[in-house]
Amino acid sequence: MAMSRTLHLGLLFALLCAAISSCISPPDYSDTPRIKFKKLDVVRLPSAPGEQPFDSDTITISFEDGDGDLGLNPEDNMAPYNDASVNGKQTNPNYFNYYIQAQLKNPSTNQFEDYIIPGSNGEVGQYNGRFPRLTTESTKEGPLKGNLRYNLGLYLESPFKAGDEIRFRISIRDRALNLSNEIFTDSYVVKP
Repeated sequence: MAMSRTLHLGLLFALLCAAISSCISPPDYSDTPRIKFKKLDVVRLPSAPGEQPFDSDTITISFEDGDGDLGLNPEDNMAPYNDASVNGKQTNPNYFNYYIQAQLKNPSTNQFEDYIIPGSNGEVGQYNGRFPRLTTESTKEGPLKGNLRYNLGLYLESPFKAGDEIRFRISIRDRALNLSNEIFTDSYVVKP
């Protein structure tokens, strides 16, 4: 009798677990990445005597992607991700998967405008970069959610001066070349 009761309780527990797990479904994210701004940390790092002060900007964004195909490894250097450049100018935007554009607040209009580094032939995205694959090649394709942190170093006076107010415009691209939405970071005023 005790054995029968234990089997019945075990069977009931197994059915309950199966019923609960069948109610849980994976998140339904788009295969095009979606990002949100989380935070911007700016830390002034000490510099050697006679050198320009240096700001370390750490940008944290959250992401979600339906098929989890985010990130590029160094081996990902064939088309469409190859490093194609002419005269030092990047001609293949798919080489990068993290797009970041500095914006400077125009004191006359009070609007943020893309900051173009002098001598860069009007090219935007001088701070673009690549982040590594977030899953291994053997990982089954599926929804992926998490945070990305991007570190950027800026020297005072090169390019931004004390008192400049700056922010960053950001988007990411997956391996299927789907481009995420664009977001903006909070702004901050460069300290002297």
